[in-house]
Amino acid sequence: MYRYPLFLLVALLTGCSSGRTALRHGQFDLAVKRASQRLQQGPGLSKRGHGLASDVLRQAFLLAYEQHQATIRKLAANASQPFRWEAVLSAYNALQKLTDDARTCSACADWLTPYPASYQDRLLETRQLAAADRYERAEQAYALRLTDRLAAKDAFINYQKAADWVPDYQQARARADDAFPYALLRVAIEPVSPSREVSTGDNLAIQRLILRKLSINTPPSTFVRLYAPEQVQASIVDGSPLAEGFPIHQAVRMQVIDYTPYNDVTSSASTIVYSDKTYKVGEKKINDSTKVDIMETVKGTLTTFKRHISAGMMMRVQGIDVSSNQILWSDPVEETRRWETVWETFSGDTRALNGHTLASASLLVPSRWQLYDDLVDEIAYSAAHRIRTRYSHDE
Repeated sequence: MYRYPLFLLVALLTGCSSGRTALRHGQFDLAVKRASQRLQQGPGLSKRGHGLASDVLRQAFLLAYEQHQATIRKLAANASQPFRWEAVLSAYNALQKLTDDARTCSACADWLTPYPASYQDRLLETRQLAAADRYERAEQAYALRLTDRLAAKDAFINYQKAADWVPDYQQARARADDAFPYALLRVAIEPVSPSREVSTGDNLAIQRLILRKLSINTPPSTFVRLYAPEQVQASIVDGSPLAEGFPIHQAVRMQVIDYTPYNDVTSSASTIVYSDKTYKVGEKKINDSTKVDIMETVKGTLTTFKRHISAGMMMRVQGIDVSSNQILWSDPVEETRRWETVWETFSGDTRALNGHTLASASLLVPSRWQLYDDLVDEIAYSAAHRIRTRYSHDE
């Protein structure tokens, strides 16, 4: 008797069983999808599986159809649910997908006749309702834009969403553009505060480096804008409005609060080491005519020197609410630069080294200014990174 390959038997036996399993578990849309896929394969060697798939598809479609329609009716009637028409849209899209899957079955045309083949008119109507919902919410928030920045942000987002549902719904894109300037959080970067830890010149150099790494002209997020000290100062000197006439909401203050300059420390430790083998160190007589070698381990003193050079700096970075002068957040930024070299000396019988090669000191010793420059570069990068991270999420 002819034996079918195992994989073919599995395909024949489970071709529609997955659809039945989904139907049994109440996954009606999935059952329709799998049954329709089975029917597209043709009857094959097992016509029984093909017939079962037709039954599964019909049962699952009827149940899924009623389920989606009930969901749509419930959502549409619930006026208290925010943006309910967006959920209705999702339900209609699922209903359209269900219908498309079912209609791949040519043998199902008769019983599918009473059901719509397309829901595009309902989808268009519902998109209009969804856009109207968003636009209404945006208009309510827009009215508060002068005194409430977050309301302006809410208006911008909802105008954009309305335009996503229906392109240029009541000029929603233009309305979003109008709301956007009011939605921005504007942050002034203040000059680095004077400190006893570093000189005025060094303080200014640190400030320049931070601003360079901060990339003022690249916003950290959609609704945040940063302003350099020069921009703030220019507005004070010539009386021009800062931030396009809009208020500054927050300020960032920075100050070096600790600095450990070039610290050069050398330490040493000595250890007595012994050879792994014994060596002849002399002779002795054991009688008048016999001499024997004296065998002993040899030793010496291995001294290890360690030179450690370091410098450290700590900077305080704070976010300040301009209207109340209250601290909103405070982050310490700390960096340390280290350099180290090790060398060894030995005194005694070199055979005690057991082949060990003495370590030599590095000749490339960093200068005071090289270490300082590296330290300042790191502290500037960390401070800039901390600021951008703080404002990387839309406030």
